[in-house]
Amino acid sequence: MPVSKDRRRGGFSMVELVIAIVLVGIMGVGLSRLIGIPFASYRDLSRRAQLVDFADAASRRIARDLRRALPNSVRIAAGGETIEFLRAVDGARYRREAGDNGGGNDHSTASDILSFAGDTDFNILGSFQHLSFTLGTPLNNGHRIAIYNTGSAIYSDAATDANPGIVTPDETDITITADGDEQQINLSASHEFAFESPEQRLYVIDTPITYDCDLSGDTLTRYWSYDITSLQPTNPSAAPLSSATSVLMVDLVDDCSFDYSPGTPQRAGLVTIELVLADAGERVRVLHQVHVDNSP
Repeated sequence: MPVSKDRRRGGFSMVELVIAIVLVGIMGVGLSRLIGIPFASYRDLSRRAQLVDFADAASRRIARDLRRALPNSVRIAAGGETIEFLRAVDGARYRREAGDNGGGNDHSTASDILSFAGDTDFNILGSFQHLSFTLGTPLNNGHRIAIYNTGSAIYSDAATDANPGIVTPDETDITITADGDEQQINLSASHEFAFESPEQRLYVIDTPITYDCDLSGDTLTRYWSYDITSLQPTNPSAAPLSSATSVLMVDLVDDCSFDYSPGTPQRAGLVTIELVLADAGERVRVLHQVHVDNSP
């Protein structure tokens, strides 16, 4: 019996349907690969950009702290994964001899002049510009006066409260009062500074700061507000870092190193910071160099 035209014009055969499904699948796979490659590249690019941003932000924070470091107080532990320094919150020039400061006030009494023979009171030329304080009220605990620090001896002096010494002892309260056109520093106990500064410079310091890379935990952490010790602390689980205030600066740390070139009294020191961050197969390296003042 012949097949009618209506039956010959019916739907797809099973073979045709299978072929169509196979072709659509092949096209779908090709299209997904075509679209997936740009998306994967975008994800990788975003991940790299984020790692660079994290590393750059951390290194810039370290650099900002280093620019306020007390001259010659930078020290780096063996292995180069931990850096420590003392933060100077202000500086001034002390009065070494009688005279006035251009304001007509006579500053010739013994309490106006730093004698380097044991003092409780002495003037600075002018006033502090950055230190936060109230006249007549002792500065917060931890503040010390340092004069002519030329090396790491300040850490042993500070730890042992040496007198004579480069820095005032921890238990010595510091009060600032007004003395006409100058400000006067009042110490709660007599202190003899070990060395005179050729430029009559003094610094007010308030805390040591440590940046420690823990490569086993892939972290970089900042520590502050802890006791000064003769030996550089490197163990966050032990004193004094265990009692310090701390904040995680960045994780995903694959490698980290600090290097310090102290320079000379005529040339600034140089700290090199290298951070390597890694995540999901992406790895970025950021190098930052900071000039630090080493003229005491």
